[in-house]
Amino acid sequence: MRKLYYLAACLLALCTSCSDWLDVKPKTNVEEEDLFKNEQGFKEALTGIYIKMSETQLYGRELTYGFLSQLAQNYLSDGNELADYYQDTWYTYPSTRTETYINDFWTEGYNTIANINNLLANIESRGDVIVTDGYHDLIKGEALGLRSFIYFDLLRMYGPIYRDNASSPSLPYRTQFDRNVAKLLPATEVIDSIIDCLHEAEALLENDPMNISFPTHGEDTSIDPFLNYRFNRMNKYAVKGELARAYLWKGDKTNAARYAREVIDAQKPGGGDMFTLISDNTQDKICSTELMFAINMDSNTFADRIESEFAITMWNYYIITDVNFLYDIFDVETDGQNDMRMKEGMGFSINANGAYTLKYNQNQLFSFALENNIPLIRLPEMYYILAECTDDLGEATSLISTVRTLRGVDALETFRNDTERMQAIEKEYRKEFYAEGQLWFFYKRLGYTTFLGCPIANMTEGHYRFPLPDDEIALGNIY
Repeated sequence: MRKLYYLAACLLALCTSCSDWLDVKPKTNVEEEDLFKNEQGFKEALTGIYIKMSETQLYGRELTYGFLSQLAQNYLSDGNELADYYQDTWYTYPSTRTETYINDFWTEGYNTIANINNLLANIESRGDVIVTDGYHDLIKGEALGLRSFIYFDLLRMYGPIYRDNASSPSLPYRTQFDRNVAKLLPATEVIDSIIDCLHEAEALLENDPMNISFPTHGEDTSIDPFLNYRFNRMNKYAVKGELARAYLWKGDKTNAARYAREVIDAQKPGGGDMFTLISDNTQDKICSTELMFAINMDSNTFADRIESEFAITMWNYYIITDVNFLYDIFDVETDGQNDMRMKEGMGFSINANGAYTLKYNQNQLFSFALENNIPLIRLPEMYYILAECTDDLGEATSLISTVRTLRGVDALETFRNDTERMQAIEKEYRKEFYAEGQLWFFYKRLGYTTFLGCPIANMTEGHYRFPLPDDEIALGNIY
């Protein structure tokens, strides 16, 4: 795998539901004292965390194009075992249909956080072995950013609809690598802790080299591989993008707008935009120059998995068997069929039997740097956040139109009111983040009582809020 810079040495294989979780040996049988005896060990430990995040139970499928996208009604598939996810049983908790998914998100999320906390503890106690200039802050900043990223998604899944119920007990917020019982904190305390941690990461990553390139031939051997392909890492602008998300979730539009604008306006050291919107995804399915953060998958399995999961067969989950539903998602009646995000051969494969997204297709990419990536934060979201937060409806219209026109869709007439603005933003979330998981969080943040394809007439917090796993309560890990 070209972009895995070092072989991963995963830390302890932890499970927060197990009473002897600290006694579990690492999968690689690398003792902790050996792993963290030098700088290389810290690099490998950090890379191991990224690999953990790429598992299918997390961002390698279910928290991107899998479960969360299914809940947001991205797919319409007849004749398979998940066809009834359009029924309300998929939004009712507890449910035998959702229990495994929801338990996995909690267990694997806190497992990863425990690994991060262990890495951070070792940075404090043994960080003097990190001798390369700037690497101590880089590794610590990435780790803090990753911990905040995971905590924020856990809050968005297991916490309340924040604007309606912010004081509700939500999550335990662990920052230490120990076995102490943790209490559920109100969502207000959790989001504030996440934001504080992101600010600490932001300061540590101030001098992030932000090496982003898309070579078509060999690797650049003049750059330390650990510093390359920063769009696959929790870099300084991924942290800023996550701050924009977190502040918006909290309802602080001033700071959400500030950080979204910082990302949009970011410049390369030699001049030019750090991130740019694209208008042709023919050989760049994931819109590479827009990526602030992406997870890199195992090259030996990802291409085959995508080819099998996104194909028109009666057993596939991630397809649309009624093309009219695809046209509804992209509002073809109003916007036409020229949108590159939907257009045949660019955004989707469309035929008489149905349609499926080409977003993760691995064929004919212009650079090997694009291979096997799943986007986690992209530039258009910053445009939409800023469009939602600005007091100027003309500016909001311009921001959304900027993305639309580059995608091949007409610019919008200036919004007359906030209702028109939010309707336009919702539609763009449906189009832009198809099969990325973010649409579900958009619906929850705003407390949508229904949405396109929703099988429930009146969605409530109970339909959006995942329950805590029974084992967590039964074994006394939280109170």
